[in-house]
Amino acid sequence: MEVGWYNKIRLLDGDDKIVLLCEVTKLDKPKYLKWIVEEAGVIENFNKTLKCFNIDYNNDAEVLDDWALHIRRHYISDQELEEECDLLGVSPEAYLRANIIPQKDEGLGPTARSNTISEILFSDLLEFIFEYHVPRCRQYNMSGKTVSEHGTDIVGYKFAKEDKKPSKEDRLIAAEVKAILSQNDASVINKAVEDSIKDEYRISLTLNYMRRKLRDMGKIDESNDILRFQFKTKAGHDYTIDYIAAGITSMPTLQKIKKGDKEVGIITGIDGASLAISDYRSIFFVHGKKLMELAHEVYERCKK
Repeated sequence: MEVGWYNKIRLLDGDDKIVLLCEVTKLDKPKYLKWIVEEAGVIENFNKTLKCFNIDYNNDAEVLDDWALHIRRHYISDQELEEECDLLGVSPEAYLRANIIPQKDEGLGPTARSNTISEILFSDLLEFIFEYHVPRCRQYNMSGKTVSEHGTDIVGYKFAKEDKKPSKEDRLIAAEVKAILSQNDASVINKAVEDSIKDEYRISLTLNYMRRKLRDMGKIDESNDILRFQFKTKAGHDYTIDYIAAGITSMPTLQKIKKGDKEVGIITGIDGASLAISDYRSIFFVHGKKLMELAHEVYERCKK
């Protein structure tokens, strides 16, 4: 358990007391990632990095419940949920439905579910599969259940040195996520590519916002990590920024074609030659059957 931020308060009797303002538990690797299978997806005339994944899921209640708990912990910690329920005298399920978790019958509820589960999924891929550190603060303490935070969707980083001293080999990733879970629409790739073309100034605004929010959440180490990446132009603090376009849609399977003596998958509706992908930019594409139904199934389990 990563314990973050303490503060001193003065009691009525004049004594000082140290209190824990925020207790943070590092997220474990979610079980649903075993359902995500990397594929040899191909786009014709495409010569840039493409990572293609299929969500091959089933009705395993244990995995679905674990996924739901993983998502809920992005919105509110275990400790805060317990404190809120005790304070208001309500059950966790009632509190979450009323105040935290977007509902499918609310305006923008399905959209909020689709966007958030997709952002968390790509964050999990980048952290637990590709070994970036991805701070989780975007969904925490939002002003409304369906409010979307501005700025870059996902930011992650890697330090080249174990002691985290600045190195030009350090890497920052900035990912833009586009999701259409209710239908099969590969145009999410085009949209993600278009939005991934951002200048460093706009990313710097996101970094500053994240650093402050992480600090307020008690995640002091992560806040300090982000601070390192706010000094790119300072001597000795340069690093590489990798831009990722991340798209997800309900495409059950890839079309199969013959390429030489191999059978490969192709993402229909996308011509790689039309995608303006520069160096240090790559595409992540996730697809699966009935993903909006899957998102609702997971969110309806956010009860504890």
